[in-house]
Amino acid sequence: MTWGTAIKYRMDAPIAFRHDESRHRFVAERDGVEVAFSDIDFVGANSLLVKHTEVLPAEEGRGYGSALLRSLFAYTRAQGRVLIPVCPFAAAFIRRNPEYRDLVRPGYPI
Repeated sequence: MTWGTAIKYRMDAPIAFRHDESRHRFVAERDGVEVAFSDIDFVGANSLLVKHTEVLPAEEGRGYGSALLRSLFAYTRAQGRVLIPVCPFAAAFIRRNPEYRDLVRPGYPI
């Protein structure tokens, strides 16, 4: 799975993921409309700070938040970066999905 491609999960329609550099966000869009986002910042040479993740209220319960994080983590891995998941949802997602623990910045508590 990669960012920027349409992927079908449990959702009604495929979603696309992209990094919106101007808003410091990684976004999920369905039919060109933003349905979820993570506020992010690059820290130093190799870290990505995940500050907040949100799914629009009307879109909750469809798996968009998890799909967004999976794509964001693939993006992070492809860039050779590590995560600083201060966002409670992102940290909990990593705890539930140990295949992403290697992406967490060494020494950062999960």
